[in-house]
Amino acid sequence: MIPIHERNLSIRTFEMEEEKLLIEGTLKDERFFPSYFYSARKFAEPGIIHLITVRLTVSLPGLTIVKAEARMDAVPNDICREVRDAVHRLEGIRIHKGFRNHVTKRMGGTAGCLHMVNLVIAMASAAVQGQWAYYSRKRETGPVKTPKMDPSLLIDSCWLWRGDGPFYESILRRDHDGKDEEKEP
Repeated sequence: MIPIHERNLSIRTFEMEEEKLLIEGTLKDERFFPSYFYSARKFAEPGIIHLITVRLTVSLPGLTIVKAEARMDAVPNDICREVRDAVHRLEGIRIHKGFRNHVTKRMGGTAGCLHMVNLVIAMASAAVQGQWAYYSRKRETGPVKTPKMDPSLLIDSCWLWRGDGPFYESILRRDHDGKDEEKEP
């Protein structure tokens, strides 16, 4: 088989100042043959069709988006760039249960870009993983702490974190008991 299209999502998390993360996501679509762009009404050579980057600054532990910005370095039609700033509508919202609906309302449909929406939704899951990495990584000084987590991020998100399972129950018990486990590096 010969590939005709490839989409790559790349998401990286950076530790910023105390209690903040930068989540940077990039979506790249590439076509491997000359193709017709219906929106531009022209043929284009093989190459990158979409190259969209979104950067979310997120505060911890609440996972609140405090800053959102986007670049659209490659799009099939320049008109697409008119919705680049729709990502600012995410500022002030939390990454928690229902986040996908918040994103879709603020920047989905004619209010934004489907590709950017898909990227931001994938970035939310990476932000949760980034939060775990931030709190659990071994540092030169001080204990490793378990953060106060929003249980809605975990419950029924997968088999491991099912509501009637042992792992979710242990998180609830920890939060209920007020114990924050600390481990020396």
